[in-house]
This record gives sequence, C-alpha cells and structure tokens, in this order.
Amino acid sequence: MPSFVGRKRELRSLAAALDLVRSAVRSPEPGRCLLMRGRRRVGKSRLAEVFAEQSGAPTLYFTASKQGARELGLFAEEAATSTLPNGGLFAGAHPDSWDAALRLLAQALPTTEPSIVIVEELRLPPDA
Repeated sequence: MPSFVGRKRELRSLAAALDLVRSAVRSPEPGRCLLMRGRRRVGKSRLAEVFAEQSGAPTLYFTASKQGARELGLFAEEAATSTLPNGGLFAGAHPDSWDAALRLLAQALPTTEPSIVIVEELRLPPDA
C-alpha cells in the first residue's frame, strides 16, 4: 500500500468521532453518521481507507459503480465479504431496495463494538 503522509488533524477528528461511538456502544443511540465532502481527487477516499485500517474496527467499504439495479447486488456482495462480524447475513441476499439493504446492514453491525461503514459515490434516486 502506498505511504500516507499528512492529514493528522483529519485522522484525529475521525478518531474522536469513533471514540464517541465507542463510549456510547450500549446506549439507545450509539451510532454516528459522518459525511466527508470536498473537491475531487484530494484524498478523501484514501483518508477514509487509512482511518478504517488504523482503527481496527470492523469495516464495510463500498464504492458505487453507477450500475443501476445491479448496485444493490454489488453492495450485498461487498457486505458479505467485509470484516463486519455478521456480514455473512448478506451471503446470498438479494435486497430489492436500498431500504431493505440498509435494514439488513443494521442487523449485520456489531452491537458490542463500533464499526465503520464507508459508502462512496452513491447516488440514490428520489424514490429509493
């Protein structure tokens, strides 16, 4: 893997967010959603990848491919082979909507430790 230089401030910020989730694991609302945005080709994907790797947390990393209806199947395949402890719930799954896929994802997430789900370039239609 190529070296990763800089971004210490951003990595600390992400680590602080993960620590908040870690401290709230058994609370009624333990999760957090973080959105990263910025100009193209500035290293957002690499930052997310390095952070997830350094965190040691179970991770699902999915990059959308603009393949329309096939996108749900690709997401399920990626989830099934992820490091999420219950990712196997996706093995052979064929969610028929993003709502169904995200409900299954909620079941696959561990309840005793934080996890990281990275979804890139996903563009949902208004009726998804």
